[in-house]
Amino acid sequence: MATTACFFWPGAALALALAYSAPAAAEAQGWYAGASTDDTHVEVYRGLGWEVGGEQPGLSAYGGLRVNKHFSVEFGAMHAADLEWSEYSVTVPGLPPGYNARTTFDATALQASAVGILPFATIFEAYLKAGLAAYRVSGQQTLEAWDGASLSRSVRSSGMDLLLGAGLGATVAQSWHIKVEYQYFGIDRDFLGVADDDPTIDRFSIGVDYRFGRREGR
Repeated sequence: MATTACFFWPGAALALALAYSAPAAAEAQGWYAGASTDDTHVEVYRGLGWEVGGEQPGLSAYGGLRVNKHFSVEFGAMHAADLEWSEYSVTVPGLPPGYNARTTFDATALQASAVGILPFATIFEAYLKAGLAAYRVSGQQTLEAWDGASLSRSVRSSGMDLLLGAGLGATVAQSWHIKVEYQYFGIDRDFLGVADDDPTIDRFSIGVDYRFGRREGR
């Protein structure tokens, strides 16, 4: 009898735990879609710190699949207009050295990322994301020489770079989720005339998403 009890109680506890967690696990899965408003700017690491410039509002849209409680796959698109950056003493092919460059440009990117999620305190989630951003930047660049001569030209670049981000979210209603997020990806240094480090497009976002098929729970 004692032997039977030894097997019964752990088995019963495991069965109850599975019964309790199965609906929650199922609820954590599913598709979602959302949009955010962004504060977008350019950053360049200068050795002792980051130089920041050209803050502009922007918009982004995203969607993904919540695979389970702790992992999702996400896709997104962002756009920001009239970003600005000034760089001193740039080297331009075909021109003598010593020009200063002032660039005003738009940035667009398509993104794909894996998201690791840590739920806590019933309605909250902290998360980290890593993926790739396929970007396109284009605009006008003014080159100014030390003697006052200047010229303007169109510049553009495209490529792919690592995307990194982190955020905090909260489920505020049955199917609605809000979040704040910071993420960035690098762009070609030659586009802005940066010599010492790759510039990045950085975004602070406030977004809301809808989780399809959600009934209750996290």
